[in-house]
Amino acid sequence: MTAHGRELLIGNLGPVGRRIAVGTRRSQNNALLIVAIGVLLVAATQVTSAAEQYALTEDATDQRIFRVEAQLEVSGNLFTQPGPEKALKLMVNARFAFDERRREGAGREAQAFRSVRHYEQAMAAIEAGTQLSNYSLRDRLRLIVAQGEAGGVELFSPSGPLTYDELELLRTPGDCLAMLTLLPDSKVEIGESWQPSEWVMALLSGVEAAEKSSLKCKLDSVEKSTARVTVTGSITGAVLGASATISIEGFFLYDLGRHHIRRIELTQTEKRSIGTVSPGLDVSAKVAVTRTMHSRPQRLTDRNLDELPLDSNDANRLLMFDAPAWNVRFYHDRRWHLFHQSSEAAILRLLDKGGLIAQCNIKKLPDAAPGRHVAQGEFKADIQRTLGKDFQEFAQDDTLKLREGLFVYRVVAVGTVTRANDKKEPVANPMQWHYYLVANDEGRQLAFVFTVDPKLIDDLDSRDLSIVGGLEFFAPPDSSAPAGK
Repeated sequence: MTAHGRELLIGNLGPVGRRIAVGTRRSQNNALLIVAIGVLLVAATQVTSAAEQYALTEDATDQRIFRVEAQLEVSGNLFTQPGPEKALKLMVNARFAFDERRREGAGREAQAFRSVRHYEQAMAAIEAGTQLSNYSLRDRLRLIVAQGEAGGVELFSPSGPLTYDELELLRTPGDCLAMLTLLPDSKVEIGESWQPSEWVMALLSGVEAAEKSSLKCKLDSVEKSTARVTVTGSITGAVLGASATISIEGFFLYDLGRHHIRRIELTQTEKRSIGTVSPGLDVSAKVAVTRTMHSRPQRLTDRNLDELPLDSNDANRLLMFDAPAWNVRFYHDRRWHLFHQSSEAAILRLLDKGGLIAQCNIKKLPDAAPGRHVAQGEFKADIQRTLGKDFQEFAQDDTLKLREGLFVYRVVAVGTVTRANDKKEPVANPMQWHYYLVANDEGRQLAFVFTVDPKLIDDLDSRDLSIVGGLEFFAPPDSSAPAGK
């Protein structure tokens, strides 16, 4: 029936019909109004949803000082030799507490991120098999500069050279400076994902030569004034010349009111093959970091920092080799890696561009009478006896004047070392050994031997002489002095 027909029928009913007609029109109008309101509500909801965007940033010029506390726990296996039966159980428990302030970066990408820190606590207990070791940062080196680099966060102290162990102690997963690179470049909505730049995953993981990597962040939720961002990523490449696969998974919390990352929780898993300077690893590391605005910043103020050398250079990037049992020390560049150290001997290996260049063996010799040392002929005879069938001839021997009060006798021996090739056939490879006998006026003496392939002599350059010439002998502690003196 048409609308006109309905009106005629209703009209024939008199006053009652007219009331029905009026009610019907009102119902139609109400229905149209309800539909219109619904459309408006949907449109308003869509506009509101599109407007729910959040800026997650920490400006490089932000001069606030943050209090950072971090806890690191590592568990898994360490391999010094191939084979699962050779695995050593590895457990690490580390604690850190420091104040941190951003500084202007020294370049683009990773190098745009730099900070200065003052550590109040930096200590780790490491259990590898049956061996338990404890490490900490010396008091006078608690001021540390952290600088982003393509292969990880670089650390040095303006107060003096770190030791190799101190440097390794401070390098941790989830470094809060590196985590800042995960923040998005523009505003994001809840549920939105973004991919940081390709160099970010290498910075986070410390991988020096990346083959492939992936990294994704997602704004999961916003509750009150806190944004929760999840992080997942993986990278395959080389760490200290050894192949490695590293993955990270976790989240960070961003304070929308104070505009900074305030909490980080990450799990980093790593599988690394046995390398020339490091053992193999199959480990999982869990790190939890809190960052709060410092209520009473006393350190890291402009007055305290203005006169400090905060730029990286060859001098402050040196590492110190310290042997308390021998009362000696020397300095070396960071391409030398401490492979082994005991009360009897120490081994350093020189790694450059992912390849092994040379090895340095150090041995403490018995003290001689003041002004005396091992005779030069005896030293050469010991070398020939040690090398055995590998020895061919002495190519050089001379006495060097490197420093007043330091006797240095150098002997260069040449020969061959038999090794198996890819087909497991024995092959004789040429080799050079640079031996150094070093003694002071008191008769204390040390022996160095640098082993290098003749083809790599130019890569070794004069770094053997730098180590030997910088050797310092210290007076043994007075055992008769009362404790605490």
